[in-house]
Amino acid sequence: MTLTITNRELRLEVAYNVRHIGGYRTQDGRTTSESVIRAASLHRLSEAGVRSLAESGVTTVVDLRSTMERERDVTPDLAGVGLKHVIAPVFEQDQSPVGLADEFPGYAVVYQRMLETGRNAYRSLFEVIGDSKGRVLFHCAAGKDRTGVAAALMLSLAGVDDETIVEDYAVSAELLAPLMTEWLPRMAERGIDESRAQQLMASPRDDIVATLGHVSAVYGSPAGYMESIGLSPMSISALRARLVA
Repeated sequence: MTLTITNRELRLEVAYNVRHIGGYRTQDGRTTSESVIRAASLHRLSEAGVRSLAESGVTTVVDLRSTMERERDVTPDLAGVGLKHVIAPVFEQDQSPVGLADEFPGYAVVYQRMLETGRNAYRSLFEVIGDSKGRVLFHCAAGKDRTGVAAALMLSLAGVDDETIVEDYAVSAELLAPLMTEWLPRMAERGIDESRAQQLMASPRDDIVATLGHVSAVYGSPAGYMESIGLSPMSISALRARLVA
């Protein structure tokens, strides 16, 4: 199965891996909404990029990065164009591919940690999306790990099949290729060679498959996970309604 990304991408000056999660068929024959957008860090946005973000219908941005990441890579002012900016760190460490380089047990393990450590962050994200009237953009550093886990949970909640969820996750590796030029020097400073860097920038299908399996085995379903982190049945229903067109 080949996933077409050209009709999902939101071109911003300058941001990477920006794409909505709409247009996927659900098991009940409906289609996912374009109201939720996933992305890598927005700190590179120009003034024109910030304006384009607001003009796209986004009303809220949710930042899943740690304090250190936010202070190092500062998001431009969003309030000036009327955007709400919500801070919801999944970890309070650098969990970009650069930050993971020192100790990397594989993304399947990292993602299971995210589900636990990021309970409050993910609850905030899901509640914001369920309550929002406009489009919501959520992001981390690369837009593939903390963001990818959240997107997988939401697509599964909406009724998208696992194969499609895995394909959506895997697209990040292609869209993040330009970032290798920026991040390779940071990794080299830590003694990380290019082959190791490529591993950290990958979107391994087996790891998101394992994560979906973990959610099913431990929580029964994405809704079960969401209940475990404190979302009410009403909030879960509101989120599901926002995710399906």
